[in-house]
Amino acid sequence: MEASLYTAADADLLQLAQARLSRFWSEVLPSIQACWALIAAAAEVLLEADRLAKALKNPPVTVSALVAAYAEGEAPWCRLDTYHRRLESRWYHFEPETGEDSSHLEKLVIKAEQRYTDVGSTLARHFVTQFSKAKQPIQGLLRQRDIYETQVKPKLMEGKVAYIWVDALRFEMARELCRLLQDDFATSLQPALATIPTITEIGMAALLPRANQSAKVVAVGNGKLGLEIESTTIKDRKDRVAFLRAQAGVTVFETKLDELLPKPPKKTREGIQHAQLILVTSQEIDELCEQDNIAQARLQMDSVLRQLRRGVRILSDLGIKTLILVADHGHLFADELSEDMKIDPPGGQTEDLYRRVWVGVGGASDPAYLRTTLASLGVDSELDIATPWNFACFKSKGGTRAYFHGGISPQELIIPVVVMTPTTAVTSGAPSRLEWTLTPGSAKLTTRFFSVQVAGRQSQSSLFGLALPKVRVELRANKQSVAVPVSASYGFEDATGEVTLKAAADNPAKIEPNAVTLMLTEEISQKTTVGVYLLDAATGAELAHHDPIEVAIAL
Repeated sequence: MEASLYTAADADLLQLAQARLSRFWSEVLPSIQACWALIAAAAEVLLEADRLAKALKNPPVTVSALVAAYAEGEAPWCRLDTYHRRLESRWYHFEPETGEDSSHLEKLVIKAEQRYTDVGSTLARHFVTQFSKAKQPIQGLLRQRDIYETQVKPKLMEGKVAYIWVDALRFEMARELCRLLQDDFATSLQPALATIPTITEIGMAALLPRANQSAKVVAVGNGKLGLEIESTTIKDRKDRVAFLRAQAGVTVFETKLDELLPKPPKKTREGIQHAQLILVTSQEIDELCEQDNIAQARLQMDSVLRQLRRGVRILSDLGIKTLILVADHGHLFADELSEDMKIDPPGGQTEDLYRRVWVGVGGASDPAYLRTTLASLGVDSELDIATPWNFACFKSKGGTRAYFHGGISPQELIIPVVVMTPTTAVTSGAPSRLEWTLTPGSAKLTTRFFSVQVAGRQSQSSLFGLALPKVRVELRANKQSVAVPVSASYGFEDATGEVTLKAAADNPAKIEPNAVTLMLTEEISQKTTVGVYLLDAATGAELAHHDPIEVAIAL
């Protein structure tokens, strides 16, 4: 299979790989199921890259049309970023069995990674080219600096609003978050253009009141930039919060996402109760990736979506009826930077230098990057800018090796604006009572992979059929989770590790058995045991558990 996909990916091979997830050996040997899930993920990247490459042979030539192609419709171009993120997560979670030849699988993954970078670079070059030629502001596109005035301020007249700033949330991730919330919230998602350069100091400040009237990018010294709004220079989080309090015209309470989880303290609940505008900030993505631990970032990236979903639900439970989630900028997170992808910055009077952007005065031009004035790109500033045409980066001291932002590729520049309102789920009759059955794939934990079959049945008859919650399986040692779900026979949610169950085809009162594969993420001694737990994904409530499993490996 790997060799066939390496030669030429097609939809039939993808379907075959997906079908193998629920075959006998996949459900008996969890490492086989994880392998098929990884193969399917690589196939999705290759197929989507081929689709986008074909579209880029005759691409739209206006920025508006390019943004629509990237962000809107049933099959937007940003799906390639989603598939690539899922592939990397699976690849970093995957560990072949001892002695197993995984060379063909590794070659397939490397090809998918390279294909993503090649096609992504082609898209970036075309987008940057058209954006640099466009007359600013671009008609019909929402600007980041207009978000407060057009999206937040009108909602404040209707009631309490949560304004959620997520550092580095890429558009495709917000699209996935909307899908995860669709059972509990009415959501609208639209793209906006971030303020250039796409760095935190500029993007976060552009989300403030009055930024639509005045927003000038200025140098503030020590190799840093700030945004000047009506003669006030905003440099950091402290400045942003103070400005918001002064200009919002309503009571403001500010908190952080991690202060809401797992349960907000009394002070936070009271602050939310007495405020009209609740500012929630999240820096988890940027902090995670800026540490330059690529493996940990890949392993934990999707956990941010779970945290955001939990935070949004908590805010809703606290009585907030309108939630507006936005980002300061997106990001690139592709292959580790190779020497041929590093280019010399322009030099001159450098006011700020990131891997993806140089801002200053003077300096040299080069075919490897766009060099122009910020003013020509629709930004009020006396400074110049340089940014690579493709996925290349400037040489700079320190910095990350694979995670970047600051430039104007679609992944960095196109940011999400999500408006959410909670909905009341309509349930006909009383919820079904379920008897759960958890069956471990083996009597002992002997490898890093472990499977658990989830099944069950209705404990009493109902006119309304099975009401099945979305579930999550956990392995715990000493009350701590020590594994992550990586695949399942069906219904697996890549972004969260949760599983959507279904009724059996031959008996609607029974749950179709589902084998869930987990991979250990923590070292466990042989003298301990692990517990198997089934949780309601929405509430975290325990639905069932299995007797402890003996650990028979040393990791």
